[in-house]
Amino acid sequence: MKRPLVIAHRGASAHRPENTMPAFELAVAQRADMIETDLHRTRDGAVVITHDEELARIGGAGEIADATLAEIRALDAGGGAPVPTLDELLDRFADEIPFNLELKKGTRGEYEGLEAQAIEAVRARGIAERTLFSSFYDPVLARLRALAPECRIGLLISERYPVRIVERARALGAEAIHPEVSVVDAELVEAAHDAGLAVYVFTVDARDEMERLLGLGVDGLFTNHPDRMRALVDARGEMSVP
Repeated sequence: MKRPLVIAHRGASAHRPENTMPAFELAVAQRADMIETDLHRTRDGAVVITHDEELARIGGAGEIADATLAEIRALDAGGGAPVPTLDELLDRFADEIPFNLELKKGTRGEYEGLEAQAIEAVRARGIAERTLFSSFYDPVLARLRALAPECRIGLLISERYPVRIVERARALGAEAIHPEVSVVDAELVEAAHDAGLAVYVFTVDARDEMERLLGLGVDGLFTNHPDRMRALVDARGEMSVP
């Protein structure tokens, strides 16, 4: 039996500022199996790593789609760290750990060209087979699938739209669903597994909640505490395969 994946949510973000190089470095040191992070596209076409489409979270104003890379670089992602680009992230860590790259969108709509740039970045480094793409937005994942039939896809499921989960995932050719913890129960896990889908749940930090979900047979958890989950999973003594 495969051991559940320890997926570092925006890096080891309980310990270091989220989506920064120090958070990713610590996730590797804490023996995460995979790192989840967020992709946006700037006005001048750079793919940057940060969570929100708006810049207030990192001390700016407006939104990423209207800013240049230089303008975003001038902001503080946390602890004095700059906002990384996707190229920087993969150049530093692609040989060390697999990634779950979540494709986001701006307040006015999707980022034109983001899917193609993300695919090119992983193909250029020979890591397409190790990279899992995800999004809450079915059209984004459908474009990914059309551009790269070989790409690996996980459908994110929010508690705001827990509708036709398995049906939508299968239509996209997804290999996994990524449901919010509040929508996960034994019935969903069973239905997903019956359809050949893995179940990776976000975002789980409390040990008792980790234990409950692992008891349901989920395939992995997104967590801000990869060290905590690593200790729990190691104690279970099964084999982990990203």
